[in-house]
Amino acid sequence: MPKFQSQRVYDDFMITDRERETALALLARSRTAVLNAVDGVTEDQARWRPAPERWSILEYIEHLAVSDDGLVALVKRSLETPAHLETEDERRAREQKIRATPIPRGVNHAPENLKPVARFDSLADAVAAFLAARERTIAFAQSTTDDLRSHFAPHPVLGQMDGYQWLCGNARHAENHAAHVMEIRGMTEFPRT
Repeated sequence: MPKFQSQRVYDDFMITDRERETALALLARSRTAVLNAVDGVTEDQARWRPAPERWSILEYIEHLAVSDDGLVALVKRSLETPAHLETEDERRAREQKIRATPIPRGVNHAPENLKPVARFDSLADAVAAFLAARERTIAFAQSTTDDLRSHFAPHPVLGQMDGYQWLCGNARHAENHAAHVMEIRGMTEFPRT
């Protein structure tokens, strides 16, 4: 590729077909990870907390149920901000920084509106709400023709992320919490019934 093309500004405002397929695959995979993580969990187990400052399984799923819609809303709000067109080199550098930045556990706390507050009476209700929200997220990812790549919103640890990165980050967010659920289930103190 000629050198001058590496500095061209992105003028394809929609996400590419490959990006859309990647986002959809990540969203589906993380939905499955959450379902697998809670499979067979009883209501008593779902409410058990490993420590006073730690969330229960039910609280993790409640958080995911409300945050899926919240993250899509964040992407939509970012579309109301002025577009910032990046060169390929700028995007590559920003994405490398995001990949290289670790997020230590407990550093990135949920905003107040996404924290669990007993919105659901049961784990089944929370899972149903998560699945409904995830379907809305998938529908958005399937149908959006918005300029996701040149509108940004700040992440408290990773810095500026474009709308596409937030969409993929939403999937990774669910996978991280599914892993937290599995961690809880593996604790020796976890109730067995």
